[in-house]
Amino acid sequence: MKKLCLLVSLALLTGCFRAGDYNILPQRNDIFTMWNGHKITFYETDGKPTLLRTERVEERNFKPNVAQTVYTGYSVLNSKVYQKNYYAQEYMKPNKNGALNSASLPIVLKADKKYKLIGEVTIDGQVYRMIPGEMDGYAVLIDENGGFYNKIGQIDGDYLVLLDTEFFPYPADLKMIDVKNTKAEQSEAIKGFDVKYDGVKLDRIWFTYLDYDQGFGDGGVFKNISFPNKPGLITINNIGFRVLQADNEKITYMVLTE
Repeated sequence: MKKLCLLVSLALLTGCFRAGDYNILPQRNDIFTMWNGHKITFYETDGKPTLLRTERVEERNFKPNVAQTVYTGYSVLNSKVYQKNYYAQEYMKPNKNGALNSASLPIVLKADKKYKLIGEVTIDGQVYRMIPGEMDGYAVLIDENGGFYNKIGQIDGDYLVLLDTEFFPYPADLKMIDVKNTKAEQSEAIKGFDVKYDGVKLDRIWFTYLDYDQGFGDGGVFKNISFPNKPGLITINNIGFRVLQADNEKITYMVLTE
């Protein structure tokens, strides 16, 4: 009878933790993770570059009192405003080839490989950044000087649970250094205008005027304008210029006012 009770007790005890692949007490596991883990602050980049800053860039192709020659189809006057975005993406890489050695398998780190930053945790008041370990779901911890914490962790939801095994860098001066990739992207013109020379037709000088202010960020609004082919001052968009010579191939002109 005692043996039977003992067997039943053992069966019940085993069942309290797991029945097949189904966890009967998930809340107990969650509490265990929170109690033994460190809260992770994930870097919300999704692998995409971080926008650092945005600026507007103005470009114009004319100077007053300077004679210029432009061929048909090219800009006589333009003043465009672009939006330029600057991005950065942060990684870490080892200062040399090495490994984190332990009683189990080492974690190999290659100097020519960049490691994505996952997030950070605070352990005993010290902030450590996290990079992926060789196995999925594990992280290596890096201090503010690029040194390694002596334990790696397993990511469990929003928590990092440290393993008992200790790891030691080899060579001893192995550390991680910050690497930042930067790039700039420029939009299409979002403001301004562009005046292109269209040649001489029916004794008139023709231009194509593109107004970016009315383009709503996806181009501009075109219109054709013309002036008599004779000496005199032409004004387009409050900019005055004198035509010195014009034919169907090119125009020579000088901007007088802007």
